[in-house]
Amino acid sequence: MTAPLRIGFAGAGAVARRHMALLGELEEVEVVAVRDEHDEDRLLEGETIDALFVCTPPGAHAEPTVAALRRGVPVYLEKPLARTAEDGERIVSAWKESGTVCAVGYQWRALDFLDEVRAGLEDRGVGLLVSRNVSAAEGGRVEQLRSAAPGRPPWFADQRVSGGILFELGSHDIDLQVALAGPVVSAQAAAGDAALAQAGAPASDVEDVLLLTLRFASGALGTIAVVWTGADVPELFELDVFAESASLRMDLDPRFEVSGHVDGQRVSMTVAAHPLRRSVARFLDAVRAGDPSLPFCSPADARQTLEIALACERSLAEGSKPIDLRRSP
Repeated sequence: MTAPLRIGFAGAGAVARRHMALLGELEEVEVVAVRDEHDEDRLLEGETIDALFVCTPPGAHAEPTVAALRRGVPVYLEKPLARTAEDGERIVSAWKESGTVCAVGYQWRALDFLDEVRAGLEDRGVGLLVSRNVSAAEGGRVEQLRSAAPGRPPWFADQRVSGGILFELGSHDIDLQVALAGPVVSAQAAAGDAALAQAGAPASDVEDVLLLTLRFASGALGTIAVVWTGADVPELFELDVFAESASLRMDLDPRFEVSGHVDGQRVSMTVAAHPLRRSVARFLDAVRAGDPSLPFCSPADARQTLEIALACERSLAEGSKPIDLRRSP
């Protein structure tokens, strides 16, 4: 009988608990250590683990991830890759130098119809991608926001630590659009002034409404509307893709379906497994096989998404100016 994989966790919040619940449904996996974001070194030194799940706030991703990879411990890193370009580069460098398995949790990369959709769009001129991400605040977060002392917001409402809804929510949509349409050459962002999830809470430096515009190297355009609402508003996660003789709608979470028409023929697809479960299962397969190429989203993939999110953040800071992402020769 194969010994179970021994899993450690850096971070013990809501996201970590979600992963632990999923791991509890899988065979030959055992969670043996959980530490908060300040104890990751003690975790690595005090426990024998086969893999580490990093579920700390984005601003604290680099330390546990780099430490684990340098010890040859595979890492499942929650999105985004990091909060800063410097931390992102540290993670990518440690991953490349170690040759160790590392997956980044952009779960929509694990949609089991994604390859078929990409193949269907490959020889067509994609013109426009339109994403809508209406996300309700997680349980307890609205209360935390409203009870926070002025100037001391919880981590998810602290722009410096979390990156706000741009990194926490919108980066999912950025990543999926890149997976479908390829490299981005410029990015632009605008923020709304309305308080939705944060209504009645002390003022913070994160937004509740964002609109992102991406220009792809292929000539396609992408728009992403991100809305953070109270828990009483139904969530909505959708992506429309318009291409030559093709119009597709992807309903994302909880249905995970594709519908539309290609060359006049109706298209309909659905997933056989939840993409988060598939993402984690593929990571565990990669750990068992010792194969860094298996995960659906690598640190190198996630670095592209981080660069675009950082460009959108810069655009916000510079009055919604378009930011050129093309590198000089």
